[in-house]
Amino acid sequence: MKNIFDIPWIGPLARTVWPWRLIRLTLLVILLVMAAYGWHHHAIPGVAVPDPLMYTNIANYFLWVLWIMGVVFLALLMGRIWCSVCPLGWLNGVVARFGRQREIPRPLRNFIPVTLTLVALQLAVYLLAIHRFPDYTAVLIALMLLGTITCGLLFRQRAFCSLLCPAGAVFGLYARVAPWQLRVKDADICAACSDKPCVSGDSHWKQLSLGPALLSLHCRRPDCPVDLVPAEISDSATCSLCLHCAHNCDKENILLGRRPWLADLRGAALSPSETFFFVVLLGMVTTNFAKVFVELREAIFWLPQQAALLLGWAAPGFYLLAGLWVTLAFPLLLLLPAYLVLRLGELRTTVTAGSDLPLAPPAPPAPPPGFWRQLGELSLPLIPLLLAAHVVLAVVKLNAKIGYLPYVLQDPTGVKSYLAMNVMTTVTPPGVLIPLDLLKWLVLALLVGGFFLALLAARRVTPAFTRQSRTFVAAATTAALTMTLLYGATVIRWLFIR
Repeated sequence: MKNIFDIPWIGPLARTVWPWRLIRLTLLVILLVMAAYGWHHHAIPGVAVPDPLMYTNIANYFLWVLWIMGVVFLALLMGRIWCSVCPLGWLNGVVARFGRQREIPRPLRNFIPVTLTLVALQLAVYLLAIHRFPDYTAVLIALMLLGTITCGLLFRQRAFCSLLCPAGAVFGLYARVAPWQLRVKDADICAACSDKPCVSGDSHWKQLSLGPALLSLHCRRPDCPVDLVPAEISDSATCSLCLHCAHNCDKENILLGRRPWLADLRGAALSPSETFFFVVLLGMVTTNFAKVFVELREAIFWLPQQAALLLGWAAPGFYLLAGLWVTLAFPLLLLLPAYLVLRLGELRTTVTAGSDLPLAPPAPPAPPPGFWRQLGELSLPLIPLLLAAHVVLAVVKLNAKIGYLPYVLQDPTGVKSYLAMNVMTTVTPPGVLIPLDLLKWLVLALLVGGFFLALLAARRVTPAFTRQSRTFVAAATTAALTMTLLYGATVIRWLFIR
């Protein structure tokens, strides 16, 4: 499947805008239904459990189980394909047509806003446990819709996606690994094209006729929301797969299909702001991974716990410190050994013959890149390993909770399902899909595969950087080994030593 647009029946349908709009509209309706069934459902009166609806209410289940874990597999196989059908991005684009069409301010054209959004979400999870209560989840959905509409009214393009959607930034990282791309079939055709309808966003007339009736519509082609030119796309990280170019191209020169794995892990390092996002994501994934290893979890949270005790802060204060520790300080601590290896590799020794001191010191070497630039180089080959750990979390969560899906569909509020399972015991709670004796080997294989892919990626990206290849590979190996040992210890303690 090198190009889905060349597949009979599917290709012409995929080139048409209406099937995609129908999918996005359907998902938007589902999102509204989730918010409606989550609203005013916090707990069950008379039930002592504080969060009984965590896995039985449709709002919680669809957002925190099906979507947040399911899209990891989409990102693994097809990069940013979710962005093609995302209802929020589509709604943002529709609203932007009637908005003020302002450019996003230059200071915001980076990953800082979306990274701070991710940190805020993590703090909300720690402080309010928003992932446990349907009404909090419904409020989150309402805030996402409000942010989508507000960004659309203020800015052109899909401002919500770049400013407030951490999922898009995650997909951008993983798209560098995924075997999926949007490119042009023939660059010469694009070079010979003068009007560039794929990205021009110009206006045109469309006529619809039925017998003697004729309807003329003055339309405007949607341009690229991230200002890319298909013929100039060199990696899949920034392309949001909105497919506007495919819908607009009158020469059918757009390709959407598979490619080799790790294809984009050959170019430049992550930008400093994207490195900041990677660091925050690394901390969140790693901490979530280690929560089943009690001793390791206590070690990770020891410092914020002691700081809260020293300051005399109660539980909310501890959770605030823990959220900042997990998203900012702890991941930097994980990368510190690798960074030290990288810096130690820059040491140089000069030997001068004779007993006299040299008259002048040797010319200083060129200054090394800054801290975040070096961290961006180091982070690039770690993306496959981080993706592998993320896939493991998704496999474990879906394996344990996918059995709740029929009950969620039958009872969207989740109240009757919970009472039947846990109070009246007329229904047996669903079990795991894959037995643990098989799951443990699958999880271990994913982690080992991610580790070796990280080593391969380190050797691939080395020629793009100016530093010594051995030093960089050693530093990347140190980082990958640190992460793998932490993940591996958790898996062995949790699944192998039970």
